Amino acid sequence: MNVKYLISRAVKEYPNNTAVIYKDIRRSFSDLNARANRLANALMKLNMHKGDRVGMLLRNCCEFIEIDFALSKTGIVRVPLNARLTGRDHEHMLNDSGANTLIFGEEFTALIQAIRPNLKTVKEFIKISEGLSKESLLGAHDYEDLVKKGLPDDPLREVDEEDLHTLFYTSGTTGKPKGAMLTQKSWANVAINLILDYGPILEEDVILNTQPLSHGAGFFVLPYFIKGATNVLIPEFSPSIVFETIEREKVTVLKLVPSILYQLVEYPDKERYHLASLHSIIYGGSPIAVPRLIEAIRFFGKKLIQLYGQAEAPMCISTLPKRDHIIEGADEALRKLSSAGKACVNVEVRIVDENDKDVQPGEVGEVIVRGYHVMKGYWNLPETTAEVLKDGWVYTGDLGYFDSKGYIYLVDRKRDVIISGAFNIYPKEIEDIIVTHPKVKEVAVIGVPDKKWGEAIKAVVVPKEGVRITEQEIIDYCRDHIASFKKPKSVDFAKELPRNPYGKVLRKVLREPYWQGYDRRIH
Repeated sequence: MNVKYLISRAVKEYPNNTAVIYKDIRRSFSDLNARANRLANALMKLNMHKGDRVGMLLRNCCEFIEIDFALSKTGIVRVPLNARLTGRDHEHMLNDSGANTLIFGEEFTALIQAIRPNLKTVKEFIKISEGLSKESLLGAHDYEDLVKKGLPDDPLREVDEEDLHTLFYTSGTTGKPKGAMLTQKSWANVAINLILDYGPILEEDVILNTQPLSHGAGFFVLPYFIKGATNVLIPEFSPSIVFETIEREKVTVLKLVPSILYQLVEYPDKERYHLASLHSIIYGGSPIAVPRLIEAIRFFGKKLIQLYGQAEAPMCISTLPKRDHIIEGADEALRKLSSAGKACVNVEVRIVDENDKDVQPGEVGEVIVRGYHVMKGYWNLPETTAEVLKDGWVYTGDLGYFDSKGYIYLVDRKRDVIISGAFNIYPKEIEDIIVTHPKVKEVAVIGVPDKKWGEAIKAVVVPKEGVRITEQEIIDYCRDHIASFKKPKSVDFAKELPRNPYGKVLRKVLREPYWQGYDRRIH
């Protein structure tokens, strides 16, 4: 199974359906396909071959999907770049991937101009104007000119399921981003898995992607396309834009991350919008605080679906469906809100100890995953690949356990474990308690050096706006809710937590001031 086949099948089945909506642009399946074909044929005329890499530096727009489809049809490898990253990040990913072409939005002209002298392999530049200034990077092709010149027929190039489809760069919380190699088969099976576990997807569905297509949201385009549904794009996120778009376009499915969900729930004017069309909200990408999740369920209703995945096993490791988003009832049912749900239908999940032996329910181990969607390995990093990919299993680095009914509970990242007095302490367990304090907005827990215990637990707390809270209040609250040895020894307060451009909290940044002068960052 390859992506090219799935696109062609959908176009034959739903030629007149609306495929994508962006601002005042509405493209049917056949129109979108014709433009993708024109671009594909134009790229081949630029002497681009199967396996060549193309960088994509764009905000959400119709062209993003056209480029995706054009590359999928020709076996040219997409390298999506997150617009929120720096020029240095883009430079690293373009050089690391060996991309020979870069397609960019005109608003990034100055950035590209600045890094161009350091780009070792990029020879062709293609710009998308979108009605902006015609001032452009010297020598860049105009995107619309290429589309007009290309033939509308399907490109005559064979694509195999084992051909590389995407270099999906990880968020790089512990170092430089690594390129996870996803094949045509990987990408196709992510779509199939999303249909199996996050559907049913109906022809009349309208999905609003609130996040950049360059990251996790991009995986949701294909499954809705192949079922005849409509993808709605917005150029940037704001609560008002999301609510207005849901109301105007009769959006049925919302895809977002927890931080966006929080902002929607906190939006003061949320009650004035008509949201009756909305039947599903798919969230994931970072841990979610249970109290905030309960707030979301109370406002939106029983419409939420959680996904758990990572770049190496995209989108689909486990899912917590709507039926498990219960806020009233027995403690066992309520407890599921803190889980990551059960393994996806087409995915194998195990939890193993350091000897790769399956642990018993309730015992903590590393989550490992196998399926048709997992990465082929890391680009040009065979040793790192061997550490993470073993006998077809992706070792996620996430620590967790199964309960007796097969629900997965994540306790932390393997590298974030705090070892204090020979006890393994998982920051997420403490964070899940502290965030329930009525005065706390966010929290991150880290280990800091301690002469007696090796590492001591420190909480970095972001208080809710306009409230006063003390260190002792947090420590006492923890003492009342968890084992005493797990409570923080100290608490710092901050206005916000440091995050990478993908929204993940940077514990390394929080830890750094406390570990300066130490040769080993463990005690």
